[in-house]
Amino acid sequence: MIRSYIVMSGNGALLVITKLSCGMQGDTCRAQLREKGMERYIAFEIPTARVEERYGAGYFTVVNRMTGDDDIRVVDINGQRVMNNFNFAEMGEPVFVGDDEA
Repeated sequence: MIRSYIVMSGNGALLVITKLSCGMQGDTCRAQLREKGMERYIAFEIPTARVEERYGAGYFTVVNRMTGDDDIRVVDINGQRVMNNFNFAEMGEPVFVGDDEA
């Protein structure tokens, strides 16, 4: 099952998808995002159906590039577009990652 998240960090907002069952708090996810320079972030799960609707073929291109169940892929790096495409009511509860290491 693919899960979608808006991830906010010091560099702005990203839209990512993953097949990780633990979501954005798991060690695998944290390690992958740390490799991209994201030590601390806030993630909000959003309905994947909404991502499919709003990104269309671009979304499916990213899905087809996923290499495994532990993969995280970026759908959109343009924070302004990400924030314009989704409203706060569509966002799940925030997941804070990184404060335990500060």
